[in-house]
Amino acid sequence: MGRTHHLKETLPRNLADNVDWSRPDDVEFIVLDYSSPDDLAEWITTAPELKRYRDAGILRFARASGQTTFRHSHAKNMSHALASGDYLCNIDADNYTGVDFAGYLRNIFRRRPNAVVATNRFDSRLNMGLYKGCMGRIALSRTNFHLLGGYDESDRFRGWSGEDTDLVLRAARAFMRPVWIRDRQYLRVVTHDDSERIRNTDFSDAEAELAKISSLDGSNMRPLVQYVLNRAVAPRVANRGAPIGAGTITFP
Repeated sequence: MGRTHHLKETLPRNLADNVDWSRPDDVEFIVLDYSSPDDLAEWITTAPELKRYRDAGILRFARASGQTTFRHSHAKNMSHALASGDYLCNIDADNYTGVDFAGYLRNIFRRRPNAVVATNRFDSRLNMGLYKGCMGRIALSRTNFHLLGGYDESDRFRGWSGEDTDLVLRAARAFMRPVWIRDRQYLRVVTHDDSERIRNTDFSDAEAELAKISSLDGSNMRPLVQYVLNRAVAPRVANRGAPIGAGTITFP
């Protein structure tokens, strides 16, 4: 939502870095337009550099209309529900995957099908410079994603709130083995300031929201440890009794 300027930098490169045309069915990219106010729909459906991926069904585009603010968990659950593969991976719009990240994941899940692949929240080097903003990178099997109830859509994850860390912690508590992405070639991002991270999200106090980001950036362990401890006793399965990613989806 409002991140097409980032997607224009990352998506063509990520497709080129991960699609093996000798076996094009091995990977797909789902892009969800969460009522984006910019030119996302026009660009992704007409950009010549994306045409062969669209035509091959590797790049799929869907729209969720009527959304007034960006709700991270809801948007991620919507996009994950659209994926057809056995393994799912969230990639934020400002993230570069690196060359053959899909192959890297394939090798992990071949050996450890119940792994949850993620970035290390306690590695402060990943919260600065070329890597700040990579913490949303999480991959796990479709079966395990639904076993966990997906990303938590409750009010506790309103605005910028760590729904990604919560998913990793719940996966670990469910005895899924965390595998940290240690090779930083897979974790580069488009650099930008924190104000862009909260733009279009649901919050009442921008200063408080920005302070929350700073407190959990890995430079100060106490708030990060406290956050982890608080989430470690939360329910293991999210969204009990409610459908996840509910809403109307169209395919332009």
